[in-house]
Amino acid sequence: MSAQTSVTAFLPSPSSSSSLSPLTAQTTPVHPPTTSLPPSRSPMGALSSERLYGPPGWTVRIGLWHLLDPWLDAPRCLPGETPLRLDALGAPMSDYVPFRGMDAATAADLLLRLPTPALADRQNLSPSLKTMLTACACADGRVRLSGYGIGPQREDERLSAEALWVADPDLQGYEVFAEHSRACQCSALWERVRQRYELDAHSIPDDIVRTRPEWAGGGVGWWMWWD
Repeated sequence: MSAQTSVTAFLPSPSSSSSLSPLTAQTTPVHPPTTSLPPSRSPMGALSSERLYGPPGWTVRIGLWHLLDPWLDAPRCLPGETPLRLDALGAPMSDYVPFRGMDAATAADLLLRLPTPALADRQNLSPSLKTMLTACACADGRVRLSGYGIGPQREDERLSAEALWVADPDLQGYEVFAEHSRACQCSALWERVRQRYELDAHSIPDDIVRTRPEWAGGGVGWWMWWD
């Protein structure tokens, strides 16, 4: 068989019982595979996709948990012990880590370390994390922060500030009452604090109470908390 006839020998002749012409013969299309390799896993054991404010474990990588350690809201520990329990990768064993009384130095450090999207976090109608950290960092101990950290175990891994404590001496003369009667000065007090520290809250705090917290050495100040 010559090279010329070898190509046409396998095509059906006009008298063939097949109704298909050589150009319309049935073929099975071949498509490239549609499956892809699964995403790689991060050192934290979770899929390495972006979460709320960064990839899994971003709080570990910036050293968040060690910065929060001195301010953890936990039972008293024996000398030399710490309430912060970390796993082998440096993540907290608990996915919820509350803190109280964060000082100016820690707030200033966090402003440098936290990614920009994370600084926009806010506890519902509270000020943004950035403005709360800035107020604390610039107040020389007169403003302290409280809140919580969410560990890499959860999709919403983050740092949130839900309360500030303000000890400015000129603000201590205000009167605030639990029943918020007409004599209550909570709105006027909050407006002074909001303007002074340039806080971008969407609402007045849900709670305003005069306190003397242990972490402030018993000093008097206003506790302002958002639900």
